[in-house]
Amino acid sequence: MDDLVIPLAVNASEYDNSALLSTFARYISLQLAAVTAETWGAARAVAVRGAIRTLGAMLKAARIDRCVYVDHWLVLRNLNAHLTEDQVARLTDFLVERFPGHAIVFTLTPLTHAPLLNLLGARGYDFVYGLHTRMMLPTQAEGNRQVRENRRRDSRLLEAAGYRLVDGREVPGCAPRLVELYRALNGEKYRTNLQYTEEFFAWTLREGILKYTLAVKDGRVDGFYGHHVHDDVLFSPVFGYDVALPQELGLYRGLVYQLMQDGVDAGQTVELGAGADPFKSLRGAIPIPRWNAVHTRHLSSFRQGAWRMLRRFANDALRPASRGMMRKLDGEDVKGFDPLSLPFTPPTGQTPQEASRSLRQQVDALEQALEAAAGLESEARLRALAPLSQTLHNWPQPVPRVVALRERLTRLEQEARRKPARATADAQVAPAEHARQLLEGAARLGDTSLIAAHLGEASAQHLKAVVESLRQAAGCVGVVLTATRGDKVVLVTAASVALRGQGLDAGQLMAQVAPCVDGKGGGSAEVAWGGGSRAEGIDAALAAARSYVQSRRTPGERS
Repeated sequence: MDDLVIPLAVNASEYDNSALLSTFARYISLQLAAVTAETWGAARAVAVRGAIRTLGAMLKAARIDRCVYVDHWLVLRNLNAHLTEDQVARLTDFLVERFPGHAIVFTLTPLTHAPLLNLLGARGYDFVYGLHTRMMLPTQAEGNRQVRENRRRDSRLLEAAGYRLVDGREVPGCAPRLVELYRALNGEKYRTNLQYTEEFFAWTLREGILKYTLAVKDGRVDGFYGHHVHDDVLFSPVFGYDVALPQELGLYRGLVYQLMQDGVDAGQTVELGAGADPFKSLRGAIPIPRWNAVHTRHLSSFRQGAWRMLRRFANDALRPASRGMMRKLDGEDVKGFDPLSLPFTPPTGQTPQEASRSLRQQVDALEQALEAAAGLESEARLRALAPLSQTLHNWPQPVPRVVALRERLTRLEQEARRKPARATADAQVAPAEHARQLLEGAARLGDTSLIAAHLGEASAQHLKAVVESLRQAAGCVGVVLTATRGDKVVLVTAASVALRGQGLDAGQLMAQVAPCVDGKGGGSAEVAWGGGSRAEGIDAALAAARSYVQSRRTPGERS
């Protein structure tokens, strides 16, 4: 239609098909499998299963699986076209004429296709809750403390177990092993997933339809995932690992971490799908509802009645059950699972495309600001770089571009500190004003402000006055200042009362920075003085201070 290719998946009565291609399998077979005596209690499970079977018999009588699934890409997700009102009308009319005995079904999420869902509603489509998926937007990648800690642990698992991550194209003939790993997982643990052949893996590898990442150890592939990206959403339809290996290896956890990191690095939304909800929730993936938009007005009244019955079951029973489960896992602020209310809007407030665009614009702005600062000299450059340093060093889940900008920032700071004009800073500004400027440019590390700066040829009197002003500052403030006396380095560190109360003092800071300039020092917990003989180590000393304070965040944020 127009310049669009819109695939159709047509079913008639394959009630034992995959839930992706069978309404009966999704709403009856899957639900029956989920109702067990362990989760519902023996008596209640019998009653619930009996009710679901009765509903299933009525749906079969109404030929509920006689459906055309529109814009259905079988394996791939999020490829649905963003249709206009006119295109929705023309496509609906065509499908009703071409398939007069089939219900017309679109399956969409309001996160990615809220406008299309609203157009379908205006055209007379009804909405049937279609269970959920899980996604993580790039602007939500940091998560809370527990999420960060879980992902930090997951990031180390594969390397600790001796695995290398390899592009599937670099392992010729791996398709048979991928089939074996996929079926080992999906033939037992996830039986409702699609079953793929060796030809499928060989074809998607060869044509680049999916990008495969393999976990390889001693020349053996023990795990993998394949993903595709469309409209700034990364989705993995195939995943597998050797379930016979010890769970302590963390193959699953390590592979899921890397999959999510692929999206984070590219500034994309990651869709992890449903299943293993507790695990995915603890990694920052939030639940997103999926809705079936169903057109049945051309069907008989009996079949329309069956769809109304299914809609009540899905919207009034399954949806509240899903909401209850999500709230237990994700908290009370779960969005999108309340009773159906039009118009649809993205539950997160942003679409994946908007989130990725926002992230790119932020990084673009930082890049431009760095370039502008590069044209300044000495003190002016350092003042311009101070807020950029704070933003870059506190960036959640830094993407490769941010890491590159951090390196650029460090080089610009080093160049500025080498300028002779830096040596006369104390002559140009009063100590109290200098302290205020340093405090404004402090790096924020959790709830701690760290002032780590080189003051050039500042006098001892000026250093003492600046440190005294900074030590009296409110809040958790750490100070690491360096100055030079010819080829000698002067060091001074200080800690505010609040910072000392968190267990971090001036002596600890001195112990971190002095070795970098081949020096030593000492003093009280409030202020410590020292010196060294290696001026070229000043930048390393300041960086060591930042790293140390970062690792010693306040208890509320400490890893």
